[in-house]
Amino acid sequence: MSETFEHYALNAMAGVIGAEHVRRDAETCRYFSSDLFFDAEFPAMAVVSPATREEAAHVIRIATDESVSIVPRGGGLSYSGGYVTQDSRSIILDTTRLTRILEINEEDQYVTVEAGVTWQVLDDEVAKHGLRVPHFGPASGRVSTVGGGLSQNTVLFGSATHGSIADHVLSLEVALPDGSRVKTGSGAIRDGQPFFRYHGPDVGGLFLGDCGALGVKLSATLQLMPRPTAFVYASFAFPTFEAMITGQTEVGRSRLAADILGTGTYIPPYRDESDAKPVMHIVVEGDTDIEVAHRFDRLRAIAAYQGVETDPTVPQVLRAHPFGFVSSLLDDDGRLQSWTHGLVPFSRGLHMLSCLTATLNAAAELIERSGIEITISAAVVRNALLIEPIIRWRDHPRPIQLNGLGNPATPWQGTADAAATDAAVQLRRSLRNLFRRESAAHLQIGKYYGFREGLIDDSDGLLMRLKHALDPHDRMNPGALGLG
Repeated sequence: MSETFEHYALNAMAGVIGAEHVRRDAETCRYFSSDLFFDAEFPAMAVVSPATREEAAHVIRIATDESVSIVPRGGGLSYSGGYVTQDSRSIILDTTRLTRILEINEEDQYVTVEAGVTWQVLDDEVAKHGLRVPHFGPASGRVSTVGGGLSQNTVLFGSATHGSIADHVLSLEVALPDGSRVKTGSGAIRDGQPFFRYHGPDVGGLFLGDCGALGVKLSATLQLMPRPTAFVYASFAFPTFEAMITGQTEVGRSRLAADILGTGTYIPPYRDESDAKPVMHIVVEGDTDIEVAHRFDRLRAIAAYQGVETDPTVPQVLRAHPFGFVSSLLDDDGRLQSWTHGLVPFSRGLHMLSCLTATLNAAAELIERSGIEITISAAVVRNALLIEPIIRWRDHPRPIQLNGLGNPATPWQGTADAAATDAAVQLRRSLRNLFRRESAAHLQIGKYYGFREGLIDDSDGLLMRLKHALDPHDRMNPGALGLG
């Protein structure tokens, strides 16, 4: 890249948003171009942080005109290469200055926010009106942004009843690679309100879970509901993972719980640790104590078939502090964590668990030798089961972890272990391949999961035609979803 080109393109952007918001130093570019698991071989040439939707669209138009790739980035908690740049002729479009809450409409029950608003800020603001988004964000919502959540499709709080965040999007405002700004749903009607998603074809659906491959989300309108005021928290210990998955499936089918999360430690087959029982945590919510008590009585009868009720501190703490999870991305022992997941229908939950166990057992010697610990997590997402092994290993933290994730940075005192990292990479690859073989679906696809490889030919062809129509020169997050 010539100095003349860099000077012209980036200075043009600086002229729009201010020179201080076009950061070009190598350290900043490396930091913003790498995620929780992957380093960018070719960091972006600049990190560009517009303050308005108009500025963002203008920057995108400049980048496209000058053959620069645009890689959108929200809170930065990807671990699937979502915003990891693939060439130095790129800018990171940092959306975290797009922080306005544009409208809270109590009468029509929707909220419109800019893409850089965090889930915690959103929830705090709508709570003042006694309202909530049905699925109201991921556990990382203190840092994670609405735009990033829509690009990756988040789940967790409220998901057992209400599904993923994509189920609650009414309208989007998206900047396309040419800098044009489109709206979707009834928000696209002249002088209309963004209250209804399915005004004609579901154009908005193209940009949900797209990992920024088709456009940059500038704002979103999300459905609201009255905020629940009554809750019951419960936990059930199970003798085996199979019993827990069975219990989660039955509780999930009942639609009685808003949150259904199960966790347990993977134990290699040659170790006997019968006390390490997996536990299912649930939250029942509603409008009155009588209502939730009735639901819980029914739920307890289901869960207690193989589970034993135990201390419900975990679900209580999760709901009391729902967005504090980012502090655990680097634990007190200096271990890193990474996730690899698959979504399967209820009917395939036990089969998927069996395949996962076989894969981990085959790697048990590697896991033991590398000092790796693995937690198996499972969560109900309406009519699906998300199964997610969490790998913990010792190595030098990622730059984003050392930066404090919104907290003051603290010196790292651990010991690097390159062999453990190599083992973690190998394990993640094996798990990704397993989920691909079993035709599992994914959230946070980024550039890691084999999305296109799993599609039937005609569906893959349609997706490529859409990509080419919207982004003919492959400027928008090249490589995301395997496109480009």
